[in-house]
Parts: sequence; structure tokens; C-alpha cells
Amino acid sequence: MDKTHAFFFTPRYKWILSFANGIFLYLFLIAFLPFGVNNYDPYHEYTASFLLEIGIFIPVTIVLTLINEFGVKAFFKGRTSLNFVIGWTAWSLIFLGLGVFLTYNILGNWHDWKLTSVPGFIRDISAVLLFPMGGTYFYFRYKKLQEKYDSVLTNIGATIDNTQMIHFSGEGAKDKISISVSDFIYAQAQDNYIELFYLKNQTPSKFLIRSSLGRMYGSLEYDFLVRCHRSYLVNLFNVHSIKGGLNDLRITMSFIDTEIPVSKTFADDTLESLRKYKRFQ
Repeated sequence: MDKTHAFFFTPRYKWILSFANGIFLYLFLIAFLPFGVNNYDPYHEYTASFLLEIGIFIPVTIVLTLINEFGVKAFFKGRTSLNFVIGWTAWSLIFLGLGVFLTYNILGNWHDWKLTSVPGFIRDISAVLLFPMGGTYFYFRYKKLQEKYDSVLTNIGATIDNTQMIHFSGEGAKDKISISVSDFIYAQAQDNYIELFYLKNQTPSKFLIRSSLGRMYGSLEYDFLVRCHRSYLVNLFNVHSIKGGLNDLRITMSFIDTEIPVSKTFADDTLESLRKYKRFQ
């Protein structure tokens, strides 16, 4: 599952988005007087009554967004792909546009209550609300990318049987080896081969097998073996520390003085797996 947009379902994101939509729409309406809102005050004076009447769009927009985010979105929990984010944004603009259109006509004594007016109104409201919606999204996306880690990790007791054997096999008849969980460190793809790094009599050693990392990873049913990069597979049991942010995350393994890169594609899954088996200090 792509967890890049997991924040899209957090309560904090939903509340901030709701208030951003309401406040931005209100400020836009009183600043530019679009959609004929000045009909409520033909003299274009910013009187208290005018500001208060237009102010109804704040709670209306906030409530509509909350209903959409906490109610409707609950039926799509777990969908965090970019395509879903784009589709959800399009739906949200239509939903909010219809709600604001209804409110606009209630305030204006139904003077524009026509089916032909709906598409244009939704288009115009969408053009306005794209700013707070886009701003909220990119703020949370930026904050996620700026998350930094600099932790030495310790194992959470009794979560991995370190005497368990991991069986690796490649395409050749001799491309087979069994390594205990406590001894296996990581694997690195090298063209059509994979280098397995492990401890042999407490000494770092390597074993070469002919295979692709994707094929080998697919044959291993151990959730403590995590693919953190298109070229690397690590044993969580022997992860020593982690540094950097989602754009430059790096893992240091025990027994070998090598930093292993974690690509953005695998960063969220890698961090989730690490939290399952390791304690951040």
C-alpha cells in the first residue's frame, strides 16, 4: 500500500482543511465580491450586517467539509494513492460547490435557483477552494518530507526468533544457502546477481547467488526482511540506526560499516516495519 498520503486521513488534516476552506472562502467573498454577493448590499459598503450575513459561509463551508471528510471519506479508508487524492479532491469541489450554491440561493431568496446555473457556480467555487485545499495538502506533504530521523534502534523483545533459518535460493543448482536470522545482515542486487551479507563464525562474509532481488524477495515470507530500495533488502533484526528524512533516509546495519539508502518509494513501509520490531531511542 502506498502510504505517502497517509496524512490525508488524519483528523488533524481534516480539521485544518475544514477551517482553511471556510475562512479562505469568506475572505475571498468580501475582498472581491464575486458571484453577485454585493446584491445583499447594493451600495457596496462593508457594514457590520453585510459582513455578518456573508459570514454565514464560514460555518457552512466548515460543516460541509467536516461532513465530507469525516463522513463520506470514511467509506474509502486506506486508499492513499495519488490517483485517489486527485479523484477525492474533484469530488470534494463538486460537493462543496453544491452546498455553497444552496446557501447562496437561500440568502438571495432563490434568485439564481436554476439548473443551468449549477455547472458555472461549481466551476467558480472550485477555482476559489482549490487554493486552501491545495495549500493544506502541500503543507502536510512538505511536513512529511521534512520528517527527520537520527536514532539508534534496539530490538523489541521476543518479536523475532533469531535462531530461525532463512533459506535463500537462486537460479543455479549451487545457488542455495541457509542463514540464521541473527546472522543475516542484508542483500544487495548487482546486475543479475545478489550479494548476501551475513556473519560466518562472527565474521562478516558474502555469498553470491544468481537471481533478481524482486524474485528473491517475493519467495521469502518473512516480514522482518524488508525491501528498502530497489537494490537492497535488509534484516530488521540487524538494523542498528537510521538517519535523515524521507528524501534521504539511510540505514546503518550492525556488524558492517555501510550506510544503506532507503528510497522514497519504500520509505513509509520501511519505517512502519521498523516501528514494529525496533524501539527508536
